[in-house]
Amino acid sequence: MAYDMAKVVALNHELVLRASIVTWSRLEPLGLTRGDLTPGLRAAVADPLWFAARQWQFGELHAEDAGSPITVAVDGTAGPMTRFHAGRLGPDPAGESVDFPAIPLETAVEAETPAVLPERIRAEAGQHLLRLVGGALAALGAPVTAQVRAALLASYAFAPADAALAGNDPEGAARRGVLAGRVVDAARLMADLAGRVDGDGAITDLPPALAGLPAADQLRDALTAWNRWYASYLAAPVGAGGGGSAPFSWDPYRQEYSFAVQGRTGSGDVLLTAEEYTDGRLDWYDFAATAGPSLAAAGAADPATTTIAERQLVSPVRFPGMPADRLFEFEDTRVYLGRLNAGPHDIARLGLVEFALAYGNDWFLAPVDLPYGSVCEVSSVAVRDTFGEEITVPRATQPYAGRPGWCMYHLTGAEDAGRLSDVFVLPPTVAGRLESEPVEEVVFFRDEQADIVWGVERVVPGETGEPVPWHRLAAQVSLRQSVPDDLDDAKLVYRLMSPLPENWIPFVAVPAKNRPAGSLATDLQRQPLIRFAQDGTVSLVHPRGTVLRTSDTADVTTDRLRIAEEEVPRDGIVVRRTFQLARTVDGRSVLWLGRSKTTGTGEGFSGLRFDTALPPRGV
Repeated sequence: MAYDMAKVVALNHELVLRASIVTWSRLEPLGLTRGDLTPGLRAAVADPLWFAARQWQFGELHAEDAGSPITVAVDGTAGPMTRFHAGRLGPDPAGESVDFPAIPLETAVEAETPAVLPERIRAEAGQHLLRLVGGALAALGAPVTAQVRAALLASYAFAPADAALAGNDPEGAARRGVLAGRVVDAARLMADLAGRVDGDGAITDLPPALAGLPAADQLRDALTAWNRWYASYLAAPVGAGGGGSAPFSWDPYRQEYSFAVQGRTGSGDVLLTAEEYTDGRLDWYDFAATAGPSLAAAGAADPATTTIAERQLVSPVRFPGMPADRLFEFEDTRVYLGRLNAGPHDIARLGLVEFALAYGNDWFLAPVDLPYGSVCEVSSVAVRDTFGEEITVPRATQPYAGRPGWCMYHLTGAEDAGRLSDVFVLPPTVAGRLESEPVEEVVFFRDEQADIVWGVERVVPGETGEPVPWHRLAAQVSLRQSVPDDLDDAKLVYRLMSPLPENWIPFVAVPAKNRPAGSLATDLQRQPLIRFAQDGTVSLVHPRGTVLRTSDTADVTTDRLRIAEEEVPRDGIVVRRTFQLARTVDGRSVLWLGRSKTTGTGEGFSGLRFDTALPPRGV
């Protein structure tokens, strides 16, 4: 086909000169029945018989005589937690228990008093005291306020840093340089106020350093307010027994917390025990409900219980990745359950996927409001469905149609069919918290080459109470050994033991206590690390922190911490002590020092060897 190029060029020139408007149209589906959307909503198919056959193949024609739930009625009782027992139950549980404290349960379980309170906390408390004193004396004028402030700083201010502090903790020395002479040291003041406080926290008389100041009454009132605030702000250990300032609930043999609480429901007391609390996040699944023994004190009045009578609508359970139950609807892409890989023996993952894909739309949610820090006992659950029938839902542990019961979200085992199987606990825990860097961190791991377990102190409290990485501490012995001059021509040098860092504390296997005769059970017992100096002297290296001791008051030279052998797996464990700050239900702030145990990162190798002969260059 031939083209007239002159006409093509003229047409292009005309199109360029002609104004153009770019437009587009929106595509909209229009019904063929004059706006009636019913045929489209029916999703009709051309072969209904084929569609019915597919439904028959997938079992969709096997209907059940059941309707969807509409409303639910939950009846029961709830009562408060009344007693707290620190540690494992002893011969006298009631005598070893105390009334439930008015603080979060994590605080009551974990709180311990450090041997040296960190300077940062002492400085914050001292600044708060100066603010309270300034407010109490504001009406008396600036000269009186300045005189009292100067007297407080002269007697209780932080001292300047010394050479030892500068060598061991440079950051602590720099912090001390800012605080010295400017801020009150709360620990020094609290030590001076000891013995001058009545049972209500009021200051009875002023210390000698403050007795001659003007406005003594106003100063005593300010110190009383500060002392009460300090006692409620920094949590102390809770328990009826024990010694020292270590947490009464901490079990050094297991390196975990154990405690018990008691609550009251409509049918009686419920004892809740937690024997393996480790992670610092307390919830209902940490408890096990038991029938006794009772923690109630003799002659204690029965606490009041609350009746639960919830009548509400139910709603289907929804979760990310749940299969859509509507036509032409796509699932949430944040979770793709179809890509979960599970082995033949991964029963938990297979059960989760089957629940989500096959039975996820069979679950409904009916929330029940419970009092904060209460124990609830459900007496009945009744559901009304779309057919108007009311069905009483039995507990899951009850056998049905010849099938055994099962257990999920229970505080007792599946074989328990008593009233304790209907109990649920809502512990008075904190919703959120601020957590500090570890004040102390110890790693336990196995060394199969040396056939020993090591407790390695990574972080230890310094002189100021602040955390200090162990490698920054001064006066560390070098691991490099020198060879005497008279052995320069030796071909082999005998070495009794290879050197080790001072923060590697050995745990050796010993026969377990309280086990039957002939039992092969073993414990891990801490032993001091022996160090041979170049001058021939021998010294014993002991831990610097608290985790590797039975208690913070134990003599480190004679104390021998024992740990259950099964508590240190092949992956090892990491034990940390951190400060935590949270809000209570009444809006107060509470600060406490607690511990946590997590899984380690595997085995280690120390290089420990005995009776070796090496060339001089290898020593």
